[in-house]
Amino acid sequence: MSELQDAAQIIRVTFEGTEILMKLGKANIDFVKGVCAVFINMLRQEKLAGKTSVKKLLKSGGDLQVYKFETKDLSLVKKLADQYGILYAVLPDLNKSDGMSEILFHSQAAPRIKSIMEQVQNSKIESLDDYYTNAEPEEMEKMVQEAEKKSGIPKENEYRVAAEEIAKNPGIKISDVRSRLNMTWMEIWPIVKHMEGNGLAEIGKDGTVKMNMDMEQFREFTDSQQWQAWFGKQEAGQRNGADSSISAEKLEEIKRIQKLSKDNPKVNGITIDRKMVVEETEKSIKTRIPYKSDEFIWLRKSEIAWINDDKTILANLEKEKTYQVVDRDNKPVRRPSGQQLYEQSYDPVNREQIRRQQENQRKRQRQRKKKQYQQTQRSLEAARRKLNGRGGR
Repeated sequence: MSELQDAAQIIRVTFEGTEILMKLGKANIDFVKGVCAVFINMLRQEKLAGKTSVKKLLKSGGDLQVYKFETKDLSLVKKLADQYGILYAVLPDLNKSDGMSEILFHSQAAPRIKSIMEQVQNSKIESLDDYYTNAEPEEMEKMVQEAEKKSGIPKENEYRVAAEEIAKNPGIKISDVRSRLNMTWMEIWPIVKHMEGNGLAEIGKDGTVKMNMDMEQFREFTDSQQWQAWFGKQEAGQRNGADSSISAEKLEEIKRIQKLSKDNPKVNGITIDRKMVVEETEKSIKTRIPYKSDEFIWLRKSEIAWINDDKTILANLEKEKTYQVVDRDNKPVRRPSGQQLYEQSYDPVNREQIRRQQENQRKRQRQRKKKQYQQTQRSLEAARRKLNGRGGR
């Protein structure tokens, strides 16, 4: 199984600040962007209508399935779904010629959907793969274009970091860029599409991407009029010199993260000194792992809070989540679990032990150097005495 297929099994979509996990099956990058486009458009339409069923469905996690039936039975299916208390969302009809319609539901509701199937003829449960495969290519392309058209130009920091990563690694898989930078598919995809559309990069059918310029040329391009036309002047250092008082909104965010750490046995609360932050984008920060000279992790800003006059980061590590540890150049180093990462580098007890071990090691090195120096001095003194003795004969 390719790395792209592995990454496509569970993908993350961010919409209006909400991160959504989705389990998918196809290995094709077109499938990933197609299904994401469908959900993005559904979420936008739902927001305009003041509803929340799609967002609730996607945020529920796990496996989502599709119930397919004849379009003439749509009203009946909706009525029965409401009676059975099923959370569902009507999927866009991307194949109007087949006379069928589909709704999206969580796999936990499958037994109740089967009860509906007994009352609705010519209906069946399918997967998102089936829904995508059955769509008319033209309709799916319209959906993708609509999603990409509304997404606009990506944020400058994300664009710059992603482009530099691609420039340093010609032919890198898009899934690897996403993983290394801890970005979601709907964050990285608009960037590479924008780069392709403006002649900066080429996207391969195998899910790879290659810049049409090297790192030095790209950095020169960021000073060009074209770059300024895209992004204009960006305000940097928002926190530097800012009012150190904590707003009510920020205080609530700190309380939320502290409560999550205290009440949720699946996470470990950690604190990170601001000095450990080596890189920052609009939505993520890259921090050095304590007592590791060339190991770093990316954390999403939505999962952290700044405390102590913005000198300290408060965050949580999910115990069962796998974290991508990278080096200074964002190249993969290892993939420990959150629990392993916590025990190795963030647990206060272990950190104190490591600190003491390193201090003892430095102490032994100083003592060894002092001993070597003293031995050298004694040897030199003995040599001088010997020479003086010979000179007196």
